[in-house]
Amino acid sequence: MRTIDRYLLGKTLWPFAAILGVALLALLMERSVHLMDLLVNKGGPFYIVLRMLANLVPYYLGIALPAAFFIGVLLAVMRLSGESEMDVIQASGVGLYRLLMPVLGLALLLIVVSYLLFAYLQPYTRYGYKALVYLVTETAWNAAVGQGAFFSGFGNTTLMAQDIHDGGRRLSGIFVHSTSSDGQVVTTTTARQGRVFRSRDDLRLILSLESGVRVQTGPRPEDRTVLKFDRLDLPLELAFGVEPFRDRGGSERELTLPELWEVRHNLPPGLSWNDVSAELHGRLVRIVSPVFLPFLAMAVGTASRQASRGAAFTVGIVLVILYHHLLQFGEKLADDGRLSPFVGLWAVFALFCGGSLWLFHAAAMRPGHSPFGMVLERVDQMFHALRAVGQVRRRALP
Repeated sequence: MRTIDRYLLGKTLWPFAAILGVALLALLMERSVHLMDLLVNKGGPFYIVLRMLANLVPYYLGIALPAAFFIGVLLAVMRLSGESEMDVIQASGVGLYRLLMPVLGLALLLIVVSYLLFAYLQPYTRYGYKALVYLVTETAWNAAVGQGAFFSGFGNTTLMAQDIHDGGRRLSGIFVHSTSSDGQVVTTTTARQGRVFRSRDDLRLILSLESGVRVQTGPRPEDRTVLKFDRLDLPLELAFGVEPFRDRGGSERELTLPELWEVRHNLPPGLSWNDVSAELHGRLVRIVSPVFLPFLAMAVGTASRQASRGAAFTVGIVLVILYHHLLQFGEKLADDGRLSPFVGLWAVFALFCGGSLWLFHAAAMRPGHSPFGMVLERVDQMFHALRAVGQVRRRALP
């Protein structure tokens, strides 16, 4: 690897890593607020939120990786152009096509990472996230226990609570009556108050009783006991165990890429051809999308010499966001059966890929006079005009 390659990669990787970390942290923090609200309402330990967020990392990486890569390359090229290093490099006989090589290699590596994300990691972690949400929300405990009512729908145990607070997580005036499987041993437990939580190891529901008495009777003397306790934990897995979550594959988004390819002509119940086709093509397009990002970033970055950096950076970000939303819109139309995936997805990819290649070639052939630079000049002039109008209006105010 030549010195110029290491230099360009160094200027690209540092902002790429920083932007990726910040974007990923921001996305996870935004989702953590909703997850904490869910946890407060439904009950559960904090580490469940951490497990949910861990399952969301591949999904958010799929969004943040291309954007961070584009911005990293764009900032590197803008810095080279702004500090006249680009002029020195090109004067030494190194053109844009040669500068593209290390960044294009990084894009190919990103395609491999994207394949692992979209083909395998995202389907499995999406299913894991849904399973955790189901575990927190869909419990028999939430619907079974009523204030002041006896509940005996779980084997040989009956429970009653005079008052229920915090969505069923705090109880007071608790009465628990249970019998052994042979009906010989009877246990009656009363407690002033208690709370329901999930164990850290296996997420079982635990009823933790406080300040109570437990009386056990039976035919043998050793079966007859009286226990006064400050705290007593009763596992409720038999009484209020969560029904097993469905198997993976209930949604096309939970299928791996090879599985999507296999079920195209043998659709499982609940999935349609449009669902599978749109999901398959949507993932393939996103996997190969990083290939044109270096071309677009270099075309925009070198054009920043003809306009302000702010205008170039803004237009570049708008183009990437536009591409992302066009893919989402095209995938939705393909999913509804109103548009072919080749039109809604691959045509958008071909348009941006072809446009990026043309803009890059124009910038490489005519340094400092690219068509994109002319567009940026007009955008920059428009920004300056709007700023001037705003200043005039502020001065006109009394």
